[in-house]
Amino acid sequence: MVRRLTRNSTGCSPDGGRMKADVKFDLRPIQRAIKKLQPQVKKSRRELTEQAAKGFVKEVIEITPPGGSGRRGNAAKKTGEAAIKYDLARVMIAVRAVKNVILQDPRAIHDRLRDMRTGRINPRNLKHPYPVEASALRALQRELLARVGKLAGGWNAGADKLGAKVPAWVSRQGDGRGAMSVVNSIRQFRITLTNSVKYVTNVADYVRRVESAIGIQAAKMERKAEFLLTRALRRAGWK
Repeated sequence: MVRRLTRNSTGCSPDGGRMKADVKFDLRPIQRAIKKLQPQVKKSRRELTEQAAKGFVKEVIEITPPGGSGRRGNAAKKTGEAAIKYDLARVMIAVRAVKNVILQDPRAIHDRLRDMRTGRINPRNLKHPYPVEASALRALQRELLARVGKLAGGWNAGADKLGAKVPAWVSRQGDGRGAMSVVNSIRQFRITLTNSVKYVTNVADYVRRVESAIGIQAAKMERKAEFLLTRALRRAGWK
């Protein structure tokens, strides 16, 4: 069943319940994987749902920018840092204070040219970088580099509650930009994970990335189910 989910969230539920939403994600692959895996393991549907959510959040953090396109872990962090340095170099140049040269405020330049939809700097029609004081530029760069992982950090709340280990440069962002809620009743058990970073849905292929994480986690559970079934058959004398 296609589940309705809140704007920046995804959910795992074994019962096919519906949630109010703006974005739709198809969680049937995970539901099918849970159904296949449960007979092979001594775990309840609730435990397998938690396992699926934990695996999902780890995977979606890995492919949230600067991750993705084969970049994970420290490689993704370095990509994000390189993007910041590149953006700053396009619009600012550090110079010494000299007569008749007016030095600009690096932060004001950054704030003015930053695209609020993507978080990147858009130089627009700028022909030459603005001259800025070197120490002020270094201070701004240090501050921006510390933000690398902010977008992925929107999943930290869920990762913390599920016990999912995430890279240090992501966990340092704290868990204040996301949430995890659980519905546990006789009728259903449902986990909802939310990334509340303001520009997360402006990320290129955001929906595809989330769907990819869902698919990857479902495939892992399917492979485990197949492995356990094959092993059980062999032990029973089947080839």
